[in-house]
Amino acid sequence: MEYASLTDHDDTSHKCNVLFAVLGFAYLFPFWALVQPVDYWHELFPTFNVEFNISLAYTVTSVATLAWVVFVSGVRGHKLRIVGGLLTQVVVLAVLPLASLLQSPTARHVMVLTSTAAIAVATAVLDSSVFGLAALFPKGAIEYVQFGMGVSGLVTAVFRVVSKACFPPTMLTVATTAYFLAGAVAVGSAVVAYFVLINLPRTQHYLRAASTQHVDWSLLSKVWRNEALVVVNYATTLAVYPGIVSGLYSIQYPSLNANEWWPLILLTLYAAFEVVGRYGAAWSHCGVTPDTVWRPVVARLALIPALVCTAQHVWHDVISVALITTLALSNGYVGTLAVVVVNDCVDKPERAAAGMISSLCINIGLIVGAAIAFCLALLFHL
Repeated sequence: MEYASLTDHDDTSHKCNVLFAVLGFAYLFPFWALVQPVDYWHELFPTFNVEFNISLAYTVTSVATLAWVVFVSGVRGHKLRIVGGLLTQVVVLAVLPLASLLQSPTARHVMVLTSTAAIAVATAVLDSSVFGLAALFPKGAIEYVQFGMGVSGLVTAVFRVVSKACFPPTMLTVATTAYFLAGAVAVGSAVVAYFVLINLPRTQHYLRAASTQHVDWSLLSKVWRNEALVVVNYATTLAVYPGIVSGLYSIQYPSLNANEWWPLILLTLYAAFEVVGRYGAAWSHCGVTPDTVWRPVVARLALIPALVCTAQHVWHDVISVALITTLALSNGYVGTLAVVVVNDCVDKPERAAAGMISSLCINIGLIVGAAIAFCLALLFHL
């Protein structure tokens, strides 16, 4: 397979890649918007950590939807799926702040989890469609989708910090409402990017060359080992992020714990360094191949016990920062390469279907990680 880097100078290819980055940014933005406002969730649900429930509800719904798309629906109808998915996300982000107006904690919980499920369905449809479309391109598109996904995490973190900083603590609900509405506008703008992309001659060429594909056992036999590594990588990350990461507290600056700034700082740090990792993967693969990508994936497993121990007893803020930086860099870099090298295992006509399988495996990894996080929270009272 021919890989792209950020130094490619082909204008048409670069324009397509940038538009794919915009789509990657937009469709994952609502997920990050759900996990970032930890202080807001703590105010709405002061008696328990709702982040674990949000992660689990999101991933269960997402995997169920993706399984249907991959194994039943096949690769077709990009326009309806992508535009419909983006508009669904916009509506849910605009409506979600209404949860704060409900008096019953149970009603709030139901609305938040229902909104989470709706976003998960839309994101799953977008996920399979965007990855399937990107896989049709011979180089670069998948890396840029992954890069856009990382940027969305960073931008949502910055949005959250800015919205929190612009309003006093007594106006937390107003700040979060502004945060969600800004996210809705950002996601809605990606509809324009999609129509620009889909009407490019380069895109039309690859769409004409592609045929409707379904996943079969011959394709699965080629990719299952590498797709299993995709699952392991993302399960490792979600086992500790955002639940355990947002539960860490500061030793050197205890005032940041009281005003809920410390979790936001850590989540923003994670988002920033994950972008660095994804950017690095677009620059260089450092010799990583389908046969060697297992090494960094397995090495990342050590981060789970390390962060659990840190959550149990934080010795120094430097330890927390170092572990989160490592988690973010490795997820951005290794996670991107784990997906990209799957295309080396298949023939060109199979790439769209392989891209859909990769999107399913990412989400299977997320649900496995969310389940592990839930068990860790119960076991260690996190």
